[in-house]
Formats: sequence, C-alpha cells, structure tokens
Amino acid sequence: MAESAALEAGEASRPTRPMLKRLLNIALPMIASQASETVMLFVDRLFLSRVGKLHFSAAMTGGLTSFTVSSLFAGITGYVNAIVAQYYGASREENCANATVQSIYLSLMALPILILVAVFIPRFFMLMGHDPAQVPLESIYARWLISGSVFFLMRNGLTGFFLGIGKTRVVMVANLAAMFVNVPLNWILIFGKFGVPALGIVGAAIGTIAGSIIAFVILLSVYLSRRIDGRYGTRSAWKFDGEMFRRLVKFGTPAGVEIFLNVFAFNIFIQLMHSYGADVAAATTITFNWDIVAFIPMLGLGAATTAVVGQYIGASDPGDARQATLLSLRLAFLYSGSMAVLFLVGARPLVSLFSSGFGDTGAVSEL
Repeated sequence: MAESAALEAGEASRPTRPMLKRLLNIALPMIASQASETVMLFVDRLFLSRVGKLHFSAAMTGGLTSFTVSSLFAGITGYVNAIVAQYYGASREENCANATVQSIYLSLMALPILILVAVFIPRFFMLMGHDPAQVPLESIYARWLISGSVFFLMRNGLTGFFLGIGKTRVVMVANLAAMFVNVPLNWILIFGKFGVPALGIVGAAIGTIAGSIIAFVILLSVYLSRRIDGRYGTRSAWKFDGEMFRRLVKFGTPAGVEIFLNVFAFNIFIQLMHSYGADVAAATTITFNWDIVAFIPMLGLGAATTAVVGQYIGASDPGDARQATLLSLRLAFLYSGSMAVLFLVGARPLVSLFSSGFGDTGAVSEL
C-alpha cells in the first residue's frame, strides 16, 4: 500500500509540460493524418450524395463492410507500432526494420483470404434485407476496396514503423498527399470530368485506392531512404523471420480481434438500419458520416499514445507510460466534448449539407 501510494505520488509530481510536448510532437502529425482520412471519407460521400440517395448510402455500407473484412489484419499489422516503439525505447534499433517487414509479409498473405471473402459480399447484403437497387452498388464498391486493401495493410505496417520511432511527420505528409490525390480524382471519376466517363461509385472506389497507393509509395520511399537505412538497416532487413513473425501475430492478434469485433458489431447495426428503406439508410449514413469527424482524428492521438507508451515501457519507465496515457485521455475528452456540443447545437445545418444534395423533401432530415 505504502509503495503504491508513493508511486502514485511520484507520478503526480512529474512535470507534465515536457511530456505534453513529447506527446503532441508525435500526436499532432498523426491527428492531422487521421483528419486527412476523415476528409477523404467525408468528401467521397458528399460527392456521391450528388449522384443519388442509393449511391450515397451504398458508400457507407460497402465501405464499412470492406473495412470489417480487413480489420483483423489491420489490427495485427498495426501492432508493429508497439513492437518497434519498445525496441526503439530499449535502444535495440536493429530489430525495428525486422519487425516492420514481417507486417508487410502478413499483408501479402492476407490478400487471397480477403479476395475469397469478397466473393460472398453480395449475399451478405441481400441477407441483411437491403434495397435490391442498392445491393449491386454497395457490392461493387466493397469488392473494389477489398481488392485494394493490401496497400492499406502494407501502409499500416510502415505507419507503425514511423510511429514507433517517433517520425510521425512522414506519416502526415503521406496522408496529406493521399488526400490531395483522392479528392480531385474522385471528383473527376465520379462525375466524369475532362472527358472521363462518369463512373459513380466505382470512381469513388478507384480514387480511394489510388490515394492509398500514393501514401504507401511515399512511406516506402522514406523507409528505404539512405538516412533511415543508415540507422535502421531497412534495405537489408527483408528476410522472413519466423520468430519475429510469430511474435507479431501472437501479440497483434488480440488487438486485431478487438478491432474486428467492434467493427463487426457496428457494421451489423448499420446493415440492419439500411434494411428499413432508402430514407432510413440515407439518414443513418448522414449521421455516421458526421460521427467519423468526432472520432477518427482521435485515432491519431491513440496511435501516438501507443508509440509514446511503448517507448517508455521499452526504457523501463512504467510511471511515465501511465502518466502519458492519462494525459492523452484528457486531450481526447476535451475534443469529444467539443464535438458533442457541436452536434447538439448544429444538427440541422450539418444534416442539410448532405440531404440537400439528393433533393430531400424533409423525411431524411427529420430522421
């Protein structure tokens, strides 16, 4: 008891400003990165709301289902963040690249499984009782995204590497570049500009995959750069390491299962809501399109917290690890509270941004 009280008193007395600075140095670029992801999702659906109510709703169900399918592997590959951070904190930097490359191999191994699951996607939407006119749209959107998910998974592993070593500005630049490619390309492909045929929801999927490829190429280029290679040996660390691979899978699988179960339950809820008809489907999509603004940027803070805590654990400093976690929780509560106030005060104008695009007569807005 006395030791515990002394430990807590010692943690409470630690200066928070240096820790806050360290946390924000890693977190702010990651928050900006996740904000760019939010912008891409948000604008894609905003564009599709101008195509039609069914296209708009199909983007929600198709996109969420594709992420559900890949979420288990995303959780495992993303866990390389914690492994790299611990090696970095323990000054065992030679293992950082070795752990990262195992996540890339896992991503490639996952692709045949994901494509096989994609075959059954239309049956899933029909089983959920969706509008027969919406099923083909959401099915083709999900299949396109699942086919391109290997780039998302490999990018996830590389992001974990840069997070683990605290170089989050690289991730921010890659994600911002993806956004600047995705948004105009989607506008061109969805609506058919500059002589390109209007592809609608297929155009939205292609634009999303293109953005993911751009981000992956930028991350890989920096990962293999002379500066990073000189310190971490990234160019030579391409050997499959069974022991490191098993470690990634062993510790990453619980994280992946947690993400999968959360996303799966949420996805089933959304799919069932869409079975109530086009108006309910559109209303649900509008609501959760704003909901991503409330939580996706905080995923950046969560990833940064994982990196900082991992570094402290690697350096055998559990007190600062706990303090950093509590500090990040306070920041998250501040942001979430602000978003709650925005939703309570400004619901109608937020909804009308989307509902006006497909000529809503009021039914969707009220829902």
